[in-house]
Amino acid sequence: MRDSARPPRDAAVLMRWGAPFIYLLAIGVLYVNSSPVDFMVTWQWVVQLVLIPLVIAAVAFRVRFPYALALLGIVAITTGTLAVFLVGMMSLAVRRGGVRPWLVAGVGTAAALVLVVQRDIARGYSTAEITIGVIVIMLVVGVAPALMGNYIRVHRRLEASVAERAVRAQFERERTANEAVHAERERIAREMHDSLGHVLALVTMQAGALEVQSKDPQTVAAAEQIRSSARKGLADLRAVVRALGEDTRRDPAPDLAAVPRLIQASRDAGAVVELQDGLTDENRAVLSPAIGRVLYHVTQEALTNAHRHAPSAPVAIALTGSPGPGIELEVRNQLAPGGDRGAGTGIASLRNRVEVLGGQLHAHATQGRYELRVWLPWEAA
Repeated sequence: MRDSARPPRDAAVLMRWGAPFIYLLAIGVLYVNSSPVDFMVTWQWVVQLVLIPLVIAAVAFRVRFPYALALLGIVAITTGTLAVFLVGMMSLAVRRGGVRPWLVAGVGTAAALVLVVQRDIARGYSTAEITIGVIVIMLVVGVAPALMGNYIRVHRRLEASVAERAVRAQFERERTANEAVHAERERIAREMHDSLGHVLALVTMQAGALEVQSKDPQTVAAAEQIRSSARKGLADLRAVVRALGEDTRRDPAPDLAAVPRLIQASRDAGAVVELQDGLTDENRAVLSPAIGRVLYHVTQEALTNAHRHAPSAPVAIALTGSPGPGIELEVRNQLAPGGDRGAGTGIASLRNRVEVLGGQLHAHATQGRYELRVWLPWEAA
C-alpha cells in the first residue's frame, strides 16, 4: 500500500489549508473592527504580541486540540478583543458536544461582561445602555458561536449518516442482486445435473451393455463409440455444472490492495487519515487473499465508525507483520464526548470474521482515544 499512487487530492488540500486561512482571516477582520486601541495599556499590547503565534498554532492544531483556541480567546478578552474567542468558541462547538463547551462559553462571556461593563462605566454610559450591552454580549459571545458550532457539527453528522446509509443501501442492493443471480445459476446447475446427467449416465450404461452382449464387430465398435461420447458429454456437463455453481462476480471482493483507495476516499471527503504501512512488497505478494479481505473490511468499518462518531478527529492506521509472527492492523482516533457509540453490531461482525481465520480483535476506549486492534495468523511459506 504505497501512497505514491494517489489520485489528485485538490479537495483534501483545499480543506486542510483553506480552512486555517479562513479562521485566521475571520479573527483578523473581527479584531480590526472591534479592538479598542484607545483603551489598551502596555501590558495588553505585550499579551497580544505573545498571543499571535499561539493563536496561529492553535488554528493549525484545532482538530487535535479543540479547546486551545477558545481558551486563548478568553486570555485575549482581557486585552480588549473578542475576535479570538468568537472564532475559537465556534470551532470548539463544531468538534465537541456536551457540557464542557458551554462551560467555556460561560467563562468567556463572564470575562467579556467584565471588560464591557468597565469600559461602558468609564465612558459614562447610563444604566439602561449598560444593560443593553450586557444582553448583547451574552447573546453574541455566549450563545451565538456555540449554537452556530453545534449546528455545523449536527449537520456534518447528518450528512455523514446519509452518505453512509446510501453506500450501505447500494451495497445491499448489489449483494442481493448477486445472490439472486448466484441462486439462479445454482438452480440451473442442479436441474442440468439431475436431468441431463441422468440421461447421459443411462446412455453410457446401455452402450456398455450393448457392447458386451453384441456379437457383431460393427455393432460393438458403434456401441464403444457411443459410450465414449456419452462419457465425454457427462464430463463436460459436470464441468459446466461446477462453473454455474461458482460465484463468478464481475468485480472481485476488495482486499488489502484496495485499502489505499478506501483511505483516499476518506481524505477526499476532508478527513485526516494517516497510514503507516510496515509490510514489504515481498510479504504483501504472498499474503493470503482471505486475510487481505478481512483487513479491508476491518479498515472500512473502523473508518466508518470514526467518521460517524467523531467526524473531525484524525485517524491513524498502522499495518505491520510478516509470515510467522502474523499480521496486525491498528486503528486509532480521538473520542468525541457525548457522541453516539453505536450498537456495536459492526464490530461483532468483524470479530466473527477475524475469529474464523484464527485471529483476535480488541476494541476499547482509553485516555480519550478509541483503539481497534486486529491480529491474524500468517503462516510462513
